[in-house]
Amino acid sequence: MRRLRLLAALGAAVLGLHALLLVWFGERLRASTAPDPAIERLSAVYTREIAQSLPPVAAAAAAPRSAARPQAAPGAPAAPAPQPDRPEPLEPPEAPASAPLLADAAEISVSAEPPPASAGPQPPDFDPLAAPGSVAAAPPGAVVAAASATAAGASAPAAAASGPAFEWPASTRLRYTLTGWYQGEVHGEAQVEWLRSGERYQVHLEVSVGPSLAPLMSRRMSSEGRITPEGLRPQRYEQETRQIVGRDRRVLMSLDGEGVQLADGRRMPARADVQDSASQFIQMVWLFSTRPELRQPGQRIEFDLALPHRVRRWVYEVGARVPVNTPLGPLETLHVRPVPITTALPEAAAEAVRRGGSLLSAQIWYAPTLQMLPVRIRIEQDASTWLDLQLSEVPRQAGSPAATK
Repeated sequence: MRRLRLLAALGAAVLGLHALLLVWFGERLRASTAPDPAIERLSAVYTREIAQSLPPVAAAAAAPRSAARPQAAPGAPAAPAPQPDRPEPLEPPEAPASAPLLADAAEISVSAEPPPASAGPQPPDFDPLAAPGSVAAAPPGAVVAAASATAAGASAPAAAASGPAFEWPASTRLRYTLTGWYQGEVHGEAQVEWLRSGERYQVHLEVSVGPSLAPLMSRRMSSEGRITPEGLRPQRYEQETRQIVGRDRRVLMSLDGEGVQLADGRRMPARADVQDSASQFIQMVWLFSTRPELRQPGQRIEFDLALPHRVRRWVYEVGARVPVNTPLGPLETLHVRPVPITTALPEAAAEAVRRGGSLLSAQIWYAPTLQMLPVRIRIEQDASTWLDLQLSEVPRQAGSPAATK
């Protein structure tokens, strides 16, 4: 009888332990289940792969700004056609730079220099051979070289017509392979999705580190707003972070013509060109496409940047043309990087960086012959903490803007 009582007590203890475990798992599940997103995602059907083409040309920008040339005397030999200038590449800046991509936007900074050899495995060097696949590979700079050769002997109106005028693309999806180093080698995947419905747009940037089925950490940054003659005008921004260790986090911002409401509810003034952490990369696509002069090394792009906890002026600089290996083969790209942090941030933030603050930076490589899309993004926190996103498949696009719902 005593033995039966002992077994019964043991069974009751096991059942009680199971009940406690079920309650604990239920609480964890509820805690990790985020509410419905504030931005209702548009949908698109991707029906085709993007092929290489001439970069967009703005007719007004393509026309020469010099005075009219004198007429040649009758019978005199024709003067040779002017050759386009080929600017010398600029050396990359030695000062640290910063840009908000994965960091909590209140804590941003770091060097744009590549990590030293001791930092761990680095991304593979440029491969001059095209990646295998059904899409024919183009030699580096082939399309750009052909465009330059055509423009060299053309008049100004012909040069302006040598490429298509800019038109906002239909919904587009880019996927990346993620490699990096954080206390060891890390792998993952990322995706950028541009969604368009009439004058309404959305940009979704999603990054996950670890196995695709159970990532160690993931972050989604979403921007929604309107397409205007001055580019993108964000109206709402949402950022969601999920991780196995630690609490999930979500921040929301709203933007209007009078300023920005930050994640903590404070309102801050902002200029009309204000962008958020997701829209800024697509806004630069529009700027490079409609203002060809900005593609030259040394040119700078600046705008107000709305971060979850502040608004500040942000500046990017165009570097030398560099080839990047992609599923379409090697492509010539515009290398864009933030300007030195000490000139872009207030003195207090710059001092925090000089004291070794842990902040993030991003560099972007845009492909002029691939609708100016970003084919590589490198994110750095310090010499031993970085992520490198390389285009992993040919970008896909909806057949037309009408294909987006």
